[in-house]
Amino acid sequence: MSSPFRVFAVDDDPVVLEIIQSMLDPDCAVTCFTSAEECLDALPEGPPEMFLLDVVLPGIDGYALCRTLKDDPAFASIPVVFVSAQDTIDARLRGYDAGGEDFIVKPFEPEELLRKVKVAKQIVLQQRALKEQLEAAEYLSSLALASMDETGILVQFMSKLIAWETVGETAFGLLELLQRYRLDGVVQTRIGDRSETISAAGTNLPLEVSVIEHVRGMGRIFEFRKRSVHNFERITLMINNLPLDDPEYCGRLRDHLSVAAQAVDSRLKAIETEEAIQRSQAGILEALDNVRSSIIALGEASRSQREATQAKVLQLEELLVNSFYGLGLTDNQEKFLLDLVGNFVKEMVAQLDRGNEAQTVLEELGNQLEALRVG
Repeated sequence: MSSPFRVFAVDDDPVVLEIIQSMLDPDCAVTCFTSAEECLDALPEGPPEMFLLDVVLPGIDGYALCRTLKDDPAFASIPVVFVSAQDTIDARLRGYDAGGEDFIVKPFEPEELLRKVKVAKQIVLQQRALKEQLEAAEYLSSLALASMDETGILVQFMSKLIAWETVGETAFGLLELLQRYRLDGVVQTRIGDRSETISAAGTNLPLEVSVIEHVRGMGRIFEFRKRSVHNFERITLMINNLPLDDPEYCGRLRDHLSVAAQAVDSRLKAIETEEAIQRSQAGILEALDNVRSSIIALGEASRSQREATQAKVLQLEELLVNSFYGLGLTDNQEKFLLDLVGNFVKEMVAQLDRGNEAQTVLEELGNQLEALRVG
């Protein structure tokens, strides 16, 4: 049986803490604090897997507490969810700047809180998996960095880009490029109605998604504070830690990242086109299967109809011959009727022969469709 998900809740209102604890019990082990100082004092005894921080606190506020936690490598990867009575983009940006992963607006419903905890659990699992991937990538990158300059890193990235076949591979490759440049950032890819936001912290973190959705409509390339944003049709790349203290190096990085982001946008367009072609091919194959099935059904129906007609013609001939004995017809009358029926039968046989020819054509068409589908 797995252990409960550990949560530290910090709020100066004991009633709010009691509500949080009752909402999360028994799936979570909630430890409550009425100040940031109490929370910090308890950390050496064992950190939680998630922080719920009120924004307004006596002494150290929630934003400052989050920055303190994120500055400490021992706690930096633990998801932080802010609780605030303000729902503005400024409040969300302050939470994002402080390093938070999510945001809850007071008053909140139990379903919302439980959903945020579920997201935090997913973040923890994603962080563990992503950390393993990035550690492997960092090891390989360190082998190449010794003999590779800034332009060489970009050239290697471009050479790999064309071979990536999925959106996920492309986004992760761009994150790896940032890591090689010692940068931290967020990548959002958009293809059709699919959108995914990824960073070293995880995938589709609500606060990162909120910030990216805000900045993606603010121009092709722009900067604010230490951030640089590169917006294209299918990708938004946001850098969080531009080295502004080295303007020359910073300028080169802007150029390299702009080239990389534009190249990724082109690759995503190609992937989108390839996906559309695959969907079209799947539709054509399905249509071919339907046509071939219809041809087979039509052939079977035609064959059944032909056999039934042949049986009726033979039955008619037999019926006429047998009926002559009781009709008292002259030889000429019998010959006339037999010729009349004979001509009718010849015409029916000719039609059946044409039906056989049509059936042969249909069968050949069905074989050609099958060959086209398989090929």
